[in-house]
Amino acid sequence: MSNISVHSEIGKLNTVIIHQPGSEMENMTPATAQEVLYDDILTLDLALNEHRQLTGVLRRVAKVLEFSDLLSDVLKDDKVKLQLLKDVCNLYGHPELIDDLFKLQASELSDQFFTGSLLEKNTLERFISSSRHAIPPLPNAFFTRDAVMCVYENIIIGSMAHKVRLTEALLLKYIFRYHPLLGVNKFYHDGTRKQQDEVTVEGGDILVIKEDLLIIGFSERTSARAIDRLAQEMSREKEKLDILVVNLPKIRATIHLDMIFTMLDVDKFMVFPPLITGPDKCKSFHMHCSKGEIQKITEFSGLPKAMLSLGLEAEFINCGGDHPFSQEREQWTSGANFFTFAPGQIIGYEHNKATMEALNKSGFEIVKANEIITDQKTIQEGKLIAVSMQGAELSRGGGGCRCMTMPIHRDKVNW
Repeated sequence: MSNISVHSEIGKLNTVIIHQPGSEMENMTPATAQEVLYDDILTLDLALNEHRQLTGVLRRVAKVLEFSDLLSDVLKDDKVKLQLLKDVCNLYGHPELIDDLFKLQASELSDQFFTGSLLEKNTLERFISSSRHAIPPLPNAFFTRDAVMCVYENIIIGSMAHKVRLTEALLLKYIFRYHPLLGVNKFYHDGTRKQQDEVTVEGGDILVIKEDLLIIGFSERTSARAIDRLAQEMSREKEKLDILVVNLPKIRATIHLDMIFTMLDVDKFMVFPPLITGPDKCKSFHMHCSKGEIQKITEFSGLPKAMLSLGLEAEFINCGGDHPFSQEREQWTSGANFFTFAPGQIIGYEHNKATMEALNKSGFEIVKANEIITDQKTIQEGKLIAVSMQGAELSRGGGGCRCMTMPIHRDKVNW
């Protein structure tokens, strides 16, 4: 059995990578928050309590791997450790740190990669620099989805749109290449080797619908050139691969497709209506691919029509319910960003009340995360369930449950 197998967004989850937020989340001030892509500073204790609910639920249904533990494992090999240090230190122009960092034990170095390395203020240039860090901390690392994508039985290493997230992609590249649980020799795409700024791709924009269908966001973080390259590479071994591309507004609220569109079941999708089903919906493109070639591109007025052209009949459930005001508010607080751990079984934030009510009206039983964790309620196979977890603090970081989970193995779904 392959260690990597993700053939849909909804197949029963077997293995997932997460990262528990650590002190890196407190390594910012209001003045520096924007540098690391935050709108505000977060409180670690609150975020940790919320994240433990996600982890607790996931452990009830799958094997949960921790990003920092996997990293610590691969750093036990001195050859790998040295090469990774060279890559990260050279990325930020601080090769003088390599020797001292190499002396750290694997677990200590793993922690330091997340918390960052302070800039020694021993020259005038450094003394007057506004930056506190030679190698910046990784407060976004708990969004494990973005820097690596498992698609079918291979990997895409993200070409991150912002330099502050390149370290995450490098760390994950080494984990997927050298960890005995993973061990991938060749990637669909290795974004850490990117040579042109026009090629950017992040995991929030890649949705694996089924064996021959992907839906990809053309967003602020994923470029058209990257989508072209992925289409060619991922279709190389396939007679037919359909890719539906959604042309997102290039703004903060829609940094990734999964902020407005996630798959809940074979025929159910959570959507932000203004951009998916409304009169001003995003244009979509159907890329017909085969054997490494893009054969034809067809334009559609919106994603629903493009899906219907492929025989995908869907029930769209509205993030924020039926009222435009609550739709706008709850989309901003990651109301459309659900993670599906089995067909029709999902987890999302409980503060998005109108969204949870819409799910309930569509047949989902709403169950609190703590009821699952304490075994007051069980997840019954085949039943529509929406697990609601606390997430008011986490969502201020700009993402939801799909953002915080990197599935690496799922059962295949019979369509």
